[in-house]
Amino acid sequence: MARMFSEEQIAMANSVDIASFLQMQGEALIKSGKDMRWARHTSITVRGNRFYDWKAEAGGYPIAFVQRYFNYNFKQAVEFLLSNVGDLQMSVPYEKTEKAEFKLPEKNETLNRVYGYLLNTRFLDKEVIDEFVRKGLIYEDKEYHNAVFVGLDENGVARHGHKRGTATYGKNQSFRGNIEGSDPLYPFHYKGSSNKVYVFEAPIDMLSYISLNKANWMENSYIALNGLSKIGLDHFLDVHPNINKIYLCLDHDIAGIEGAERISDFLNEKGSYTISCIRARNKDFNEDLKEQNNVEFIKSTDSPKYQEAMKYVSNIKSDFKTIVKDKFQEDEFDSLFAKFYYSFNGKEPRDDFKFQAQLDRLLKMTMIHEHSLLGFSHPLSDNSPVWSYLKQDYRSYRDNGNTKKLFENVCQSVADYKNCVKGNNRNNLVKACRNLSAGLFYMDVHYRREIYKAMENKQAYGLLEEERPKAKMIGEDGNIFNLMGIASRTLKSAGYEEKANEMFERITFNAKSYDEALNIISEYVEPVENYEESFQMKGFE
Repeated sequence: MARMFSEEQIAMANSVDIASFLQMQGEALIKSGKDMRWARHTSITVRGNRFYDWKAEAGGYPIAFVQRYFNYNFKQAVEFLLSNVGDLQMSVPYEKTEKAEFKLPEKNETLNRVYGYLLNTRFLDKEVIDEFVRKGLIYEDKEYHNAVFVGLDENGVARHGHKRGTATYGKNQSFRGNIEGSDPLYPFHYKGSSNKVYVFEAPIDMLSYISLNKANWMENSYIALNGLSKIGLDHFLDVHPNINKIYLCLDHDIAGIEGAERISDFLNEKGSYTISCIRARNKDFNEDLKEQNNVEFIKSTDSPKYQEAMKYVSNIKSDFKTIVKDKFQEDEFDSLFAKFYYSFNGKEPRDDFKFQAQLDRLLKMTMIHEHSLLGFSHPLSDNSPVWSYLKQDYRSYRDNGNTKKLFENVCQSVADYKNCVKGNNRNNLVKACRNLSAGLFYMDVHYRREIYKAMENKQAYGLLEEERPKAKMIGEDGNIFNLMGIASRTLKSAGYEEKANEMFERITFNAKSYDEALNIISEYVEPVENYEESFQMKGFE
């Protein structure tokens, strides 16, 4: 089976400076001695390409960091880091290196390889390529015959270069990367005269979209971010204040969808822009071109978290009809929040379904209040705008916290809401209510997901009662490893070798006490003292 990533790619992803990565995500950092502390998770410190979570007593490198705190799997984490390598600092342990001098590679006398690749492999429009070549934005390098995509500054000086291999077979067929010393403020772009800019992840994506939408294309502006970094777009908008319509045309996959959400949130804070998302039918616009030309293409991938959250909105709307009165009362809210708070922090184990009901009720009460603050009469109807706001405010990239962090966010939102009540400013109160609704919804979605996952795991693990073989354990040496051995041999003799391995792994990695280990064993075998064997235990007396 072919490896998904080369050792070099994994090493590159794990060489990213984590502080640089967090700053690119808009996260705040606090100086802490030689380290930097993550402001949103103050128990986590970073230095170079290493992090350590002092609360969890765990640490590691960038790939593990993105998996753990941004809810990506291994493949998504590596792709996300690699797609942003050009705009991130790379870590050299505890030292800073001089930035390399930027120098474009020498031009080849012809562009035969580049045209062949872009026309015959990527199916781009020749007139579009001709325009970029004429402006000096695309050329072929002399040594390797790569396609070079040039980024110019405001004075027409080359400040950035992105290389793309033109080979259609062999080890160099998928080569791509930024030229050393490239300035991330000036990625590959095209400036038109209109107030519109179209934003892409890569130069090929950008040229593919233009090829598919050629009508008056030169009137507009286009920019390729070389991943999902907002640095180049941020600078482009600063330099061209006439642009106020932004079309995010990022990849139609999980990373692209979450990247569009991050950039959209950033732009809304930056200024007054009209922001729209345009998604390819397939993974990106070049895959759309491939489909048109009847060659193999990569299909799109939608965000399962987003789809799940939208389904929960409908479920919650239906559930809420019988949960709470239709009139908001402050004292009732305070009473319920107190129960909710102590249910989460109580000494006794939480009743998940009871806690979920409290969470649902708090969300409904908050939305009722928001509904009335917007000037609508009771009751909270199915067509109230608060349901649309709940959908609009959801961001799949934010749906990645652990339960405790989400709970802390809710508590902070409640405190902010209470301050707004005292301040007697209606606009601030509406905003605080909406923020609280969003925070409760994130926790609601997350908690439902955790409950369903636990239920699925309970069904997936162990054996049905009538399937569990009897194991002579009562009266034997109570050492847990001895009992595990008896249970394992019993399962294997009964033909359940996979279940024996599953039991061993669950106890080894999940059991936190002797009692938990015994409970897991009892899911697989029925512990007995004396019994008549219903099957032959080969090799054992």
